[in-house]
Amino acid sequence: MDVMTAIARLQAGMLRPLYEFVFPSSCFACDGPIRNDEHKVCRSCWSAIQRVSHNDALYARTAARLAAEGNITGLVSAFRFEKDGTLQSLIHHLKYNGITDIGVELGKQLGEGILPWLSNVAIAGLIPVPLHPAKCRERGYNQSEYICQGINAVTGLRVLSGLLKRRRYTESQTHLEIEERRRNVAGAFVPAPAAKLSDLTYLIVDDVITTGATMSACAKTLAEHGASRVIACSVALAEWRHTQD
Repeated sequence: MDVMTAIARLQAGMLRPLYEFVFPSSCFACDGPIRNDEHKVCRSCWSAIQRVSHNDALYARTAARLAAEGNITGLVSAFRFEKDGTLQSLIHHLKYNGITDIGVELGKQLGEGILPWLSNVAIAGLIPVPLHPAKCRERGYNQSEYICQGINAVTGLRVLSGLLKRRRYTESQTHLEIEERRRNVAGAFVPAPAAKLSDLTYLIVDDVITTGATMSACAKTLAEHGASRVIACSVALAEWRHTQD
């Protein structure tokens, strides 16, 4: 880790205790009171977030889109992403306000959905979708690493943070159409120089999957370097619309 990254992570880490000192017993989603047996988010807010299951049309469409790319053979997700909803507020706190504990809590929710896979699949570990070093310095951390920590707390799966690297800084995918998204991330990911991939299954972890272009680009790199199977895992799935703002 270089000096600038270390400083940025230290600064980000300082935000969390400051926020918790000012708001010691508030839910991060609604700012309402939180009980002693609740952690970071109240039960009411958790229940307000719509779950996603294998029977949902959104899940089926996303899984089919990922499978069509040829390198992803499974999908695990916990929630449906709704614009201006409770989950968007939590993810915003995670990514932009330094409240990394939210990532751990979201990861625990996702980890519950991963547990059924453990008895059927030999999993090498969890790979957080990597940020470009410049983006990581700017933010101070990779939010997907904290999501992986939560998954690890539930499943015991190893977090392989350094295995995959983002070698090219890519523009935000938010305003791009699906083909533009694919071109934007094509070739953006490479294995770390000393990385050795086993002939096992790897779980790629991100906060939200919309078109799946980023997940597919990561999976392509892993498949080309020895992974036998790749499963996409996300806290949430977002509906893809060609006219998204």
